[in-house]
Amino acid sequence: MGTVILTWNIQWGRGADGRVDLARQLTEARAMADFDVLCLQEVTSGFGNLPGHPGADQWGELADALGPEYTVIGGFALERHDGARVQRFGNAIATRLPLLYVMRHALPSPPDATPAMPRMAIEALVQTAFGVLRIITTHLEYYSETQRLAQIDALRAIHAEGCGRVAHPPVLGAESDAGPFRPLAQTTATLICGDLNCKPDSIPKRLATIPFSQHPALHDAWEIAHGATPQPPTFGVHDRTDWTEPAYACDYMLISEPLKARVLRVEVNSATQASDHRPMLLELGGDD
Repeated sequence: MGTVILTWNIQWGRGADGRVDLARQLTEARAMADFDVLCLQEVTSGFGNLPGHPGADQWGELADALGPEYTVIGGFALERHDGARVQRFGNAIATRLPLLYVMRHALPSPPDATPAMPRMAIEALVQTAFGVLRIITTHLEYYSETQRLAQIDALRAIHAEGCGRVAHPPVLGAESDAGPFRPLAQTTATLICGDLNCKPDSIPKRLATIPFSQHPALHDAWEIAHGATPQPPTFGVHDRTDWTEPAYACDYMLISEPLKARVLRVEVNSATQASDHRPMLLELGGDD
C-alpha cells in the first residue's frame, strides 16, 4: 500500500440531514481508506450558532477522535474576538506520517464588492516512503472570482518558492543548527488539495496548472489517473435543500510533476451524505 491522502470539506461536521456529527464523518473517511493524511476544510470553534450547532472546538475533537497516532495541525483563516468570545474558522491536516515542519499562509483577499471571508492554506512537509512530500490544503473564496484568482496565484507561489529553495538551499553561516535558523527540509514534490470553489472549466482552475518557466508544473491528479473521464461532482450531490443548481466538481488534488508517476489511484466517494461535499482520495506509490 502506498501513501494515502484524503481531502474533504466537512461543513463543520454537518451532513445532508442537517445533523453535525464529526464521528460519522471520520467513520466514513476510514471506510474509504486507511488514510495516512487527512486534509479537512470548514473546521470551526466558537461557532455554535451555525446550522446543526457544532461543538466548541472541532480541532480538539478531531485530535481526541483520531488519537495519538495522528498529529492534528490547525489553521485559522478567520479568528474573530468579541470580548471573551473567540470564533475561529479554517482548515486542518491530520497526519500519522513523520512531520518535518508546518507553515501557515494567509491568502490574499483583494477588494471586491461581494461577500467574503479570510482564507488561508496549511503547508506541511511530511516524510513518506518515497521521500519528503509537501502537502498544502486550503479552501478558496466562494463568491469572488477576483479573490480566487489571487489565491490560486498565491498557492502557485508557495509551490514555486519551495522548489526554488531546493535549487538554492539556505546555509547556516554564523548561525547554529540548534536554533531556528537550521535549514528546513525541502522538496519539489507538492500536493495542493481542498475546496477550490471553482468548476473544472473555470479560469481559476485552468490557471492553477499553467506551466512554470523554471519549476515543476502542477497537474490535476484526477486527469493523471483517469484521462479524459470527467471528475464526478463533489458538491451539491445529495444536499438538494441548500443547493438546487446542478452538482459540480470543485474539490481537487493538484500534484507536481515529480508525483505523476507515483499516482496509483484517485477516487471520489459519491455515495456519502455526511457533508455537502464529497471526499476525495489520492494514493501515491513507490519508494526510493
